[in-house]
Amino acid sequence: MLFNALTISQSLAANLAPGKSATINAGDRVENWSARDGGWLTFTPGAQALSVAGINGSRVTLTDSLVSGRAVGVDLTDSAAFIRGSTISATAGYGLQLITRIGGTYRGSHALVSDSDITGVDRGISATHKSSVELIDTRVHGTGAASSPFDGGVGMLLLGANASLINSTVLGDQVGVTLATDAIPGVLSNQASLHLDNSIVQGAAGSAIIVSGLVEPGLQAVIDIYKGSQLTGGNGVILEVRDDAQAKVTVDNSMLTGDVVADATAGARLILQNRAWLTGNVEGVQTLTLDASSGWTVEGDSTIRALDTRGMVDLRGAGGNASFTRLTLGELGGSGTFALGTDLAAGQGDLLVVTGDVSGNHLLAIQNTGADVAEGQDPLTLVQTGGGDGQFAVIGGQVDLGTFVYDLKQMGNDWQLVQRPGNVVTPGAASVLGLFSAAPTVWYGELSSLRSRMGELRLGAAQGGMWSRAYGNKYNLSAAAGVAYTQRQQGLSLGADIPLPIAGGQALVGGMVGYSQSDLDLQGGTSGKVDSYSVGLYGTWLADSGYYADGVVKFNRFQNSSAVRMSDDTRTGGDYNNHGVGVSLETGRRIKLGKTVTVTPFAQLSALKVQGDKYHLDNGMQASSKKADSVLGKVGAMLGQSLPLDTGGSVDYYVKAAMAHEFASGNTVQVNGNRFTNDLSGSRGELGVGLSIQVSEQLQVHTDLDYAKGRHLEQPWGVNVGVRYSF
Repeated sequence: MLFNALTISQSLAANLAPGKSATINAGDRVENWSARDGGWLTFTPGAQALSVAGINGSRVTLTDSLVSGRAVGVDLTDSAAFIRGSTISATAGYGLQLITRIGGTYRGSHALVSDSDITGVDRGISATHKSSVELIDTRVHGTGAASSPFDGGVGMLLLGANASLINSTVLGDQVGVTLATDAIPGVLSNQASLHLDNSIVQGAAGSAIIVSGLVEPGLQAVIDIYKGSQLTGGNGVILEVRDDAQAKVTVDNSMLTGDVVADATAGARLILQNRAWLTGNVEGVQTLTLDASSGWTVEGDSTIRALDTRGMVDLRGAGGNASFTRLTLGELGGSGTFALGTDLAAGQGDLLVVTGDVSGNHLLAIQNTGADVAEGQDPLTLVQTGGGDGQFAVIGGQVDLGTFVYDLKQMGNDWQLVQRPGNVVTPGAASVLGLFSAAPTVWYGELSSLRSRMGELRLGAAQGGMWSRAYGNKYNLSAAAGVAYTQRQQGLSLGADIPLPIAGGQALVGGMVGYSQSDLDLQGGTSGKVDSYSVGLYGTWLADSGYYADGVVKFNRFQNSSAVRMSDDTRTGGDYNNHGVGVSLETGRRIKLGKTVTVTPFAQLSALKVQGDKYHLDNGMQASSKKADSVLGKVGAMLGQSLPLDTGGSVDYYVKAAMAHEFASGNTVQVNGNRFTNDLSGSRGELGVGLSIQVSEQLQVHTDLDYAKGRHLEQPWGVNVGVRYSF
């Protein structure tokens, strides 16, 4: 039976009789409502009240309603509330209170709140022994100044109670949520829990969450932070465990920023799983566990009793710590990765200290750099341990520190960075040495197309014309410091020449332009590139007696760039431009051995001057070269045959062999002040075959294949294909 409507309109305090129910509609007089002993209060949309109470098994339903009073908005004692789309506030007390009746059956109170707003002074929501509250799409605010972690601006207080938040926000002007023990006569409720699902807990001035055993010791708290939930502490602390409390905290698929602190009396176990990440300090926590998808970015010195990790621990800090970080662990297990910052020039770095035993195999991600270690600097200790069978290794198998490679070595129970014997250079240094030595092979590769043009002139009448050559070359090089790399070149040359009248022979002069691109592969993801633009003049003279002489002068602009993948898989690079000028002179004699066969012994001398330059890589490495010169001498012979075609043209083919010697041995490169010899000096043998077809009186096609092998240089193949059209 519904409460008498006349009584409703005349009373300011509507206390239902035991077991009775009432429906409050929009427009009814605002009352202080209470139901007891199984009664039921139902507020329909638009209804209002000063306060609502449910006592001893009663139910309260609020739908799109307003409760705005002074002491407590909605007060439940061993009762339940279903609140949807409503606003609840109290100007001098709690917005929503859920308690257990002292001396009763201790059933606790329960509330399901959706799409609502709850505000209270001191506490937004307060729940005690065996009570529970579930918030869905709801906002809670606790206002006021702090008097303790339990009163004054606390968003939610759970005294031996449980709360679940889904898509909801709890804000306290001081503390977001406090979990504590509830003690009532003869009963100690030391179990409390908080579950967050895509929800936010914020302490505007203090910690986001406090777990405290101050009321009574022995609290056992369980906190689950799931699905993108967020914690914010105005004091920088997102979780504080203290006063003999115990907390098990699981972070799942959430990114948290702030400190986690446990005092000497407390025990906190922190688990990060399923792509969870914590950025902040951890102090006094009993155990921290990271799965393989999760990590911790350490923002300052931290201490943990035991760490079990398969994920990432980054001691460098999110924005780079102002000073190096010391992480102290009692024990370490698992198979995790630790990212450490270092400054070997200053002999400093992040430090991992394990006072007890280490187990498992762990990786160190050391920040590589292009700056060198200071001369005479002692090895840097990165890990100190108390023992155990655990092992450490660096990602990439080495650390790139400026010019030279460093290795991680175990020294007793500690792990240190020491320079690898033999002055092994880093990928950055290798890219410098490779680029500074590449110009001569680029220049000679381009010259092969021009020499091919002049060679074909000796096969027939020296008629002027236009010509083009496409070419490609591959070189395997080792120019300095044991740095080996592969160079692939492809290019195109265009030219034109005219005959000159001369007694007793033939002569031509001409000009050419060209472009080539050379790609350097220094292995391990490090590469270089040289874009070469060239212009040149050439001339050839062929005497009736078979003697000949060829001359070339060629000017180049080299545009050089490098892309370096360091051993820690980070990237760096640099670029510079320089110029070169070279000349080449070849002379020989074409001797007939029969009607169709000829042999041509020859000698060649070439000289190249390449401008030195300075440049730097993005990682701070400094590089300079004074020159990359070349003086190449060559002697050899070519055996060829010319066969006439029925159509009036001819087919000419040849084989050639030569010995070449590079005389330039003074090229040097400096990397961070370290000097390296950087030339291709030494001898090599060369072999080649070629084919030329005189299609018509005006048109000729030509191809060459070359191979070379020497001390510092191997050319597995060189291909030259061209066409000439005579005027």
